[in-house]
Amino acid sequence: MSAIALQLEQTLASLDPSQASALERLVRDAMDLVRARPRVASTAGVDANGWPVGHFEKYAGAFANEPFDESPDSPPEPNEAAVPW
Repeated sequence: MSAIALQLEQTLASLDPSQASALERLVRDAMDLVRARPRVASTAGVDANGWPVGHFEKYAGAFANEPFDESPDSPPEPNEAAVPW
């Protein structure tokens, strides 16, 4: 039995029936969630910085149509006259 299974069993034994049922339901939901995810084989290599090869190329241009201009209501530039100290 793994450490997590032992800890879960001990915790379930120490709870009242409604709490134990709720915890068991949470664990089962988490297991279903993990099983539902498709497994992706990690066959792609990584670059010198540890990023998957092609990662940045995949998203290049993602913000191409996004405006990055400063808004017209930007805060004023700080000046020494405005600083009270």
